[in-house]
Amino acid sequence: MDITGKREGCALTVSLSGDMCADCIPATEAFLNENCAGVTELTLDFGGVKKLTKEGLMLLLSTRKKLCGSMRMVNVAEDIYEKLEEQGITTLIDVAKAE
Repeated sequence: MDITGKREGCALTVSLSGDMCADCIPATEAFLNENCAGVTELTLDFGGVKKLTKEGLMLLLSTRKKLCGSMRMVNVAEDIYEKLEEQGITTLIDVAKAE
């Protein structure tokens, strides 16, 4: 999993690529913990994410719970969007499909 972030004031955009699976969760969680202090708008760009496992889903939910502000996901692949919708995640996080 490759992770990059760009911060502008209280907004943070994190670009992810690769598989969001159990092996990459510790590094992804550490990155988010280190970079989300004071963030009120978090955007996760899933343009490069090919796979999302249950561990990834749990990380998304725990990140949303910790965040004092809004969280959205953009460029989400159709199959990942469907999985998020089935799990009810789209009612908790603003999720936009890839165009």
